[in-house]
Amino acid sequence: MRERSARDGAAARRPGLLWAVMLLVALTAGCGGASDSTATPGGDRATPSATAIEPATLKPGQRVPVPAGKPVLTLTGAVSARNVGATVAFDLAALERIGLVRALLHDPWAKKDIEVRGVWLSDLLRVAGAAAAGTNVHLTALDDYQVDLTMADVHAGGILLAVGTGDGKPIEVEDGGPTRIVFLDDVRAGANADQWIWSLKTIEVR
Repeated sequence: MRERSARDGAAARRPGLLWAVMLLVALTAGCGGASDSTATPGGDRATPSATAIEPATLKPGQRVPVPAGKPVLTLTGAVSARNVGATVAFDLAALERIGLVRALLHDPWAKKDIEVRGVWLSDLLRVAGAAAAGTNVHLTALDDYQVDLTMADVHAGGILLAVGTGDGKPIEVEDGGPTRIVFLDDVRAGANADQWIWSLKTIEVR
């Protein structure tokens, strides 16, 4: 700010220089805008962000309620908070109790910014009682597409289990719901678009 004031003062004493500086700034801004819009596939990206919007009311060590219908997601393998046989089954209401976050991020498949609501995958695993010795999570979609994530990547943060759109509506199956995995823009694992898995069926802790 101080630098700008000094520059303006000098320009005011020399009208010819002021005109030249203004012209240069205008040309630079125009070129910069054109460069930014073409450098990013699908246009300019918004600044990625994640904001907590509802506190957690279902925490590690608490009993996970049995789904009030067909579960939308089931965790299997090395989990201890079992509520349906040897698994931990969740309906949307239970998932949303883990602590909702609203996130703005860039979807590499849709090639545009999207806003979603969800819970951190690391928080979900803690609530499910994932074994401390677990080394990875194996995710399977309704169409049997499969993805593996390391526990190191999960606990590094920035991986979200999306359970709704930015305005709070459920994600329909035809749109990749009812749950899907998304990554904040600076997350290493999310740089591989193949790791973005939607319409999840199960998460196995190994």
